[in-house]
Amino acid sequence: MVGSRPSPPDDACVLCGGAQRARYDLGSHRLLYCSRCQLGQLSPLPTDAELAALYASPAYFSGGDAVGYADYVADAPQHARSFRARLERLLRHGPIGDLLEIGCGPGLFLAEARRLGVTRVVGVDPNPWAVEQACARGVEAHVGSVETLDPSRRFDAVVMLDVLEHVVAPLPFFAAVRARLQPDGRLLVMTPNIRSLLARLSGRRWVSLKTPEHVRYYSPRSIRALLDVTGFDVLAIHAAGQYVTVAFFLARLERLVPRSARVLRRIVDALALGGRVVFLTNGSIDVVARPVTSAVDSARTRR
Repeated sequence: MVGSRPSPPDDACVLCGGAQRARYDLGSHRLLYCSRCQLGQLSPLPTDAELAALYASPAYFSGGDAVGYADYVADAPQHARSFRARLERLLRHGPIGDLLEIGCGPGLFLAEARRLGVTRVVGVDPNPWAVEQACARGVEAHVGSVETLDPSRRFDAVVMLDVLEHVVAPLPFFAAVRARLQPDGRLLVMTPNIRSLLARLSGRRWVSLKTPEHVRYYSPRSIRALLDVTGFDVLAIHAAGQYVTVAFFLARLERLVPRSARVLRRIVDALALGGRVVFLTNGSIDVVARPVTSAVDSARTRR
């Protein structure tokens, strides 16, 4: 990737250089946390080879959500509905002619983008099965990440949903992302919020604490800092949500309060409500940003 810089000491935050302290023991790993910028980090970090093997697995989208997704295809209608709502929010900031999605999975978001009038959609994903599925939906998709695409290709928008938490080296990654955005382009990021109410109430049982695939955990403060240092202006930050079935929600709830969830499940089963779709906040944040382009903004970013 481009824009690399010397690595900070192991006990220093990669973003601000502050001291990281252990927050949770996760068995083979620990969650470290920087109180200065509110960035969390998995320790030890997995190697590139470990992550590549993990993401390339055919079971990543259907192997239970301890790693990856429980059954992405079964939940596809809810994913598509959530993606459409997210894209409509992005389009409020202006029209989009062409769009790149990093971590496109089977292409559901890109398909929704085309339905909403985006002329050209391109996706990249490290999982060969997902890329095959995206291509079958008639969209251009490639195995890999952002650096797979020639830097001369520029897009009106770059989208990454549930991707940033997987990125070991966020500074060079965002340099590569910025290089592929038009000067007036927009960036949409969704990532788990380590400062969300769900995260704080769940503790080490937080559903987003997935080892070893989730390596960094952001808050509104830390993602603002990351975007600022990599040359972006934040336009909006919102609490994120998604459409899920009641059965999906109860499966997640059972991890936190097993007895209560089992009681609710019996009621839901009796009333045949498990397939009902509801919209819930999910403990993540949606962030919309744009590249810094003016001389004044550039000077501010360098300070």
